[in-house]
Amino acid sequence: MCSSQVCVLIALAACGPSAEEPGEAGPMGAMGTMGLPGPAGPGALLGEVTGTGQLAVSPSTTQPALIPGLTMTIDVPAGAVLNLHTDGGLQCTGTGTAFSAVDIELFIDGLESTAARRVVAANTTGVAQMIANWSFSRTFTVVAGSHTVEVRVVSGDPGSAVANVSSEAAPQLQGVLTATVFQPAP
Repeated sequence: MCSSQVCVLIALAACGPSAEEPGEAGPMGAMGTMGLPGPAGPGALLGEVTGTGQLAVSPSTTQPALIPGLTMTIDVPAGAVLNLHTDGGLQCTGTGTAFSAVDIELFIDGLESTAARRVVAANTTGVAQMIANWSFSRTFTVVAGSHTVEVRVVSGDPGSAVANVSSEAAPQLQGVLTATVFQPAP
């Protein structure tokens, strides 16, 4: 049993909005001032270069040769890691069931890195002068300062046909070299 005043109070409390049922939204407030720019993102593009010509790679190409245009000098800040990416194409010049095999390699400051791919363009009995593509990335820890990075190519098989590697005008063959730096998380 309750007194009439307590019963009215309990009844009014039960009819009002609860914590699970929010009321109507109020009018929109004025726009705040613009904040300061945020910190730089995790990666910064240092540069990108594209092929400036075609290189004929024969079985006698036994020393890595620079792919025309795929070289750049970059400045790497202290504490950063360097990511290099390359892609491009080659075409077998042989006819019939010939094939071309090359090794594409990344060089840093004239030294061969551990990043390389063998690419084979193999003709079929019905299609000659086949095209094959490469695309790979690798991350390196280098000392801060200026570094020269290159993409070089060498013959991958003494029995292969000449391969036309990269191009200045043919987009399906033109090589690309991209350099990006990343700062480690604090």
